[in-house]
Amino acid sequence: MSSTKTSRAKSPNNIKGVSKEYLKAPVSCWTSPKKLVDAIDIDNIFQTTPPQALNHIRNSLETIGKSASVSNQLSRYAIKCHDYSLKPKFKETFERLYAAKRGRAQDSLLNKQSSALYFKAINSAADITDKALDIVKESTMEIMNAPGHSTISDSGQNNLKDMKASNIDNEESMSPARTINHSPNQPKLPITHIESTEKQYFIGISSAPLSSMPNFLRETLNHNHADQKALRSLNNFPNTLQIIKYMMEDDVDKNTFPQILWSFQTQAMTWSCIERGLFSTFAIIMTDFWGLYMRQNFNRDHERTFWVEYVVPIFKHFTIINKEIVFSWCESKVLSHSNSQMVPGVWNNTTEKLFADGIGRENGFEVIIMESSGPHSTEHIDHSMGDTQKLITMASNSLRDEILKYQDASFDTAKNLSVYSIQCIRDKITLIKTSLYNPSIWQIVELRSATILVTWDARVNMVAIFELLATLQASS
Repeated sequence: MSSTKTSRAKSPNNIKGVSKEYLKAPVSCWTSPKKLVDAIDIDNIFQTTPPQALNHIRNSLETIGKSASVSNQLSRYAIKCHDYSLKPKFKETFERLYAAKRGRAQDSLLNKQSSALYFKAINSAADITDKALDIVKESTMEIMNAPGHSTISDSGQNNLKDMKASNIDNEESMSPARTINHSPNQPKLPITHIESTEKQYFIGISSAPLSSMPNFLRETLNHNHADQKALRSLNNFPNTLQIIKYMMEDDVDKNTFPQILWSFQTQAMTWSCIERGLFSTFAIIMTDFWGLYMRQNFNRDHERTFWVEYVVPIFKHFTIINKEIVFSWCESKVLSHSNSQMVPGVWNNTTEKLFADGIGRENGFEVIIMESSGPHSTEHIDHSMGDTQKLITMASNSLRDEILKYQDASFDTAKNLSVYSIQCIRDKITLIKTSLYNPSIWQIVELRSATILVTWDARVNMVAIFELLATLQASS
């Protein structure tokens, strides 16, 4: 009797009131926000907002649950899935994945090369929800197998088997999927940290899942990547950029490189004050690197060697055009961290002291904070993640400390304040900006990154270093 009724039952998609456009996932996937989103065509994604799409799915599940045209088992299952979709965590995860998929599709229209990255990022955002589905599935099975209920049809059993197999596959694959959006040698955070601090920080860095970012921040990060590729900051100094490009050409003689470079100094004297200072900064940095290129090797396994010999000089010479900034190097105490943690009424704190590998202070304001995360030879992921978290803490505390000095200032004035972080992982430096988004949330966004090459033939990558410095100069 049960199998006959099942064979005559309509397909859920043929029931009036069921959205074929939004409830496209197989029955076994109705409890998975990720799989529901994955099944929706891009054209339909563009036509509705995340809440609208979720309502289409909920209404469809409710319609199936009330339909007399489906088996009792499917009807009860649809009702359970509808109830589960009302849970706040389901709604939050679905809408984040939906928005991320739409954002990925929009971005891919502008830059096809980025589409693979976005696809992987979306897949990495759903592991927590998928693992939680076991509870509702087991509950559903108990109800459907309880006394007084008819047994599940063969097709229903197959669906449940598929569901369990799918869940097992997800559990096996989600751990590696955490690193799908991994950007080598750049700041990174565990997804658990991003989720646990989402009420305090909006974080936009290359290694973070796109679905963890608000839409506006994802767009900002994409713009920053595009601006870096276009050398947007350096294009504000066309004379300097032209000379840099010339010095990177293959036919420039290595032995006379400094003489050729400094021969442009006379020409630079006719430029604006800021561009003249920028040229001098870049010329000194290139001369310093030229000296390093003349040797054969260096200690790649010692953390401080690469930091001191290759990274510190870049920012030391940066003070040529930023004379108000005074740097301290290697385990410099972050004074603002302790100050911002002071408890009113108690007037002391037991906050752990923090030290940074580089701090740039402007009239006492710790405006640039740096960390070296391991040696040149290899990246230690735990060290990198720990330093990224540490930089975010130090930068936000520095801003908090500065804001506390001017408590009568307006919120708009406070929003104009920023602290810049530099993290060096192996041979790559990344510039991150921390600012105030609203009175209770900090905004952390990656601005630029650059690889520091240690050989003469790879010196063309110095252009990216100068783009980073030009961005820092324009922002600070």
